[in-house]
Amino acid sequence: MKAKFPPLSARRVVLRFPNPPPAWEGRRVDHVILAVWTIGILIWTVARFIIPVVVFWQFLRMLWYWNTPDVHAGWQFLAYYAVYIALYIFFGVYEPKLYREKNRGRPNG
Repeated sequence: MKAKFPPLSARRVVLRFPNPPPAWEGRRVDHVILAVWTIGILIWTVARFIIPVVVFWQFLRMLWYWNTPDVHAGWQFLAYYAVYIALYIFFGVYEPKLYREKNRGRPNG
């Protein structure tokens, strides 16, 4: 004797999610970050050669004033190096949210 199962309904439930807003509709902070990033990228092509020279100068200054009290050259070098790394990550690795959404699914070029 076969077990009887209730018949499957022909109608299936489809969940509909609201459409995401277009890429150009974002928060103002996203637009500010995009503007700063775009201007910074244009400056970064020259600054990435100048900033390491300044950081190296601070490194040499730190070595020179190593045992001199009240100079704090080590902390200044650390601050310069941290800002350089932060800029390098921001301009070299990070991509603004609006730029990512606008170019999603398109080939480069």
